[in-house]
Amino acid sequence: MKKILSVTVLGGLLSACGGSDSDTQQAYSGTLLGTVDSVQAEQATMSVNGRSLDVASAGVSYQDQPLLLADVASGMQVEIDSDDGRVSEIELEPIMSGEVTTVDGQSITVNGQAVLLGQVTTSVQVGDFALLFAQPQADGNLTLTAVKAIDATAISEVEGRVSQLDTSAQTFSINDTVVNFAGADLDDEPLQNGQWVEVTGVFADGIFQAAEVDTEDAAEMDGKALEGVITFVNREKTAIELNSRTVVTLTADTRYQDGAQSDLLTGRTVEVELVNQAGQLTALEVDFELSSSQVTTDRFSIEGTAQYRNDTLSVNGVELLMSATVRLEDGLTKATLDGQWVELEGSLVDGQYLVREIEPELQEAEISLQGPVSGNAIWGYAASDASLSGFEGQWVDLACYFDGSAVSQCRLDD
Repeated sequence: MKKILSVTVLGGLLSACGGSDSDTQQAYSGTLLGTVDSVQAEQATMSVNGRSLDVASAGVSYQDQPLLLADVASGMQVEIDSDDGRVSEIELEPIMSGEVTTVDGQSITVNGQAVLLGQVTTSVQVGDFALLFAQPQADGNLTLTAVKAIDATAISEVEGRVSQLDTSAQTFSINDTVVNFAGADLDDEPLQNGQWVEVTGVFADGIFQAAEVDTEDAAEMDGKALEGVITFVNREKTAIELNSRTVVTLTADTRYQDGAQSDLLTGRTVEVELVNQAGQLTALEVDFELSSSQVTTDRFSIEGTAQYRNDTLSVNGVELLMSATVRLEDGLTKATLDGQWVELEGSLVDGQYLVREIEPELQEAEISLQGPVSGNAIWGYAASDASLSGFEGQWVDLACYFDGSAVSQCRLDD
């Protein structure tokens, strides 16, 4: 997305990666997107991603509207420009902005979307124009991290995953927010369900009228550093997804700080230095936040014949949602996907099976399947024996024998 992050001095990133105590003492140069740890307004200092920064001369803004350093608080996602630890610009990066229509001790509603307050306390009132800051989680929920009321801007904002896309009516939904994109400025890439977008416009009469719909581009992330929550990890731990939208490839050359490749788990917060290689974002370095922890998610894996017709993906009659950032491996393309025997990996998000990676496989006598067991079957494969009966109603990772239509001798896959 256009506002995600830019870096002016890659060398500064290579020598100053956040997350360890020693890094807080190093002067940082570059542009960084991260979460504010703390603000010391009287000392004109701020900590972001464990880095102590001088903000005495920093300008603060949101949507080109000037704000004050006093408007910045811990838990806010920000984009900063820093030169040798001295920040020149702080841009607030909320996940949503608009007029508050309801607020109580449990939730706050903006743009028709109710967000749980969780541990966040706020004094905003109905009628205020508020910025909502949040971290997307692997299960599709948002964890609110800060709320701030400001003077109303000319436009509002909502960010999230596209669902219920109707190209005829020119509408889609982001959670409970209905977006009308008729007449909006769109990226060259066509809209599709499962795509993460940032929408700016005006919310009125229950509809968010979009002026612009923006998507993230791998080329825009080249040479940048990005902090975020890991929302998906593939089985081989060679790819991760950050903040539900940015897919990153991990190679043998990827460096790790305060952790190892084996520590890549959903829910962990990391900072990643990125490079664009042939249209694929690759991690130069992954720096683990020590305070973060694993979050259990319903990750799935399927082997089977893919059916991909009219932009709809299914296996054995089970419909799946293909992520807009899906990784197609070993030369596989959407044009060659239909009829191929493949392995698909993804996770259950908002009640939908969201596919993040697809790679060709050889059909063999043993098959690996991870997902829900129901009615003596898993992913449409019925068992010819009683080996699935002990897993009924469970989400499990299994290895089974496969005769071409049915499975048998299923056991937990270590």
